[in-house]
Amino acid sequence: MEKRTAFITGATSGIGEATARLLSTNNFRLIVCGRRQDRLEKLKSELFLQTEVTTLSFDVRNHDDVKNAIATLPEKWKDIDILINNAGNAHGLDPIQTGSLQDWDAMIDINVKGLLYVSKEVMPVMIHRKSGHIINIGSIAGK
Repeated sequence: MEKRTAFITGATSGIGEATARLLSTNNFRLIVCGRRQDRLEKLKSELFLQTEVTTLSFDVRNHDDVKNAIATLPEKWKDIDILINNAGNAHGLDPIQTGSLQDWDAMIDINVKGLLYVSKEVMPVMIHRKSGHIINIGSIAGK
């Protein structure tokens, strides 16, 4: 069976890293994404015996960075079967009356806009192929 391609944001730690490790043993090749290139390279070096891995380093908050990074994917990596929007943070957990505007802006930029930016760039190929899945990971911080 041909390997499917999974694109994972926030793959440098936590759920994203664990997801990459699990999918590497389940017939997926991986596009692992995050802000920390050194961690992406470490993960790639650990998983290369199980599957093909490529890395993209960008900040999901910046649409131009997202667009440019995804545009650099080699042709054989462009047919993404599963997008896992996992990048996120948990700033701004204070009650509204004592909350920080900067924390709220960071949460919206990463957790909402970042998910939208990455989805916007990956979805056209999925729509054209009439194939693909998007999984959006959330946390209890959203509660």
